[in-house]
Amino acid sequence: MSLSSNTIIHFTQTSDALKGILQDNFKMKYCHENVLLDSELNYAAPMVSFCDIPLSQIKDHIGKYGAYGIGLTKEWAQKNKLNPVLYLQANSYLSKSIYDTYMDILPKQVEWDKITTSQKNLLNILRHVKNYEADLSRGGEVIKNYRFSDEREWRYTPSYEDCMQMAIDPRVYKSEEQKINTNKRLENLRLEFEPNDIKYIIIERENEISEFVEILKKSKGNKYSYNDVERLMTRIITSEQIKTDL
Repeated sequence: MSLSSNTIIHFTQTSDALKGILQDNFKMKYCHENVLLDSELNYAAPMVSFCDIPLSQIKDHIGKYGAYGIGLTKEWAQKNKLNPVLYLQANSYLSKSIYDTYMDILPKQVEWDKITTSQKNLLNILRHVKNYEADLSRGGEVIKNYRFSDEREWRYTPSYEDCMQMAIDPRVYKSEEQKINTNKRLENLRLEFEPNDIKYIIIERENEISEFVEILKKSKGNKYSYNDVERLMTRIITSEQIKTDL
């Protein structure tokens, strides 16, 4: 059995969030990362994350990241320049090399309108770095020594041209209001997909199917044709099915 699939899946906690994606594509938001290199590196970067896990192995991921999701083809991911993240073991030679390069090249206070090509390239690498293993906090619970590499994450991060502030200090949003205001900088950015790119629509329960079919039918901009809706109806599966049947 393959350890990865031909589909990458984005999970979310609520049905409203999934409906928003189906109607208006993926929106960016700043996500906080605490990467353990030679020392801790804290940053928040605009991104959308996906996992590359076969449905038969996805049960634990649903429990941590939500019962709603959308799966898209790897061809779509490659066309839109997504990439698997680089998992780093803390205190490894590679971690130290990346941290030392970060300390050498990036100033403590980045002037975004004067940033060099080398600095942009390094920031783009750092935005695709993640802990191989560390503590995971989800819903007020802390899972010790969680192996992030099991998620096989793929990540989309917008270019400097689309979003000048490629990474920020997460301390700028100490309150929920500050976090909302920070993410407003990204409100016009989208990661787009077409109906033919969709492999799965994952919802929590079977009794929600008709509700999501109506969302597809009424989607603004006539994004989904009658034939698209007919085809996508066959691609709706439930988290209940995944947990019990796969």
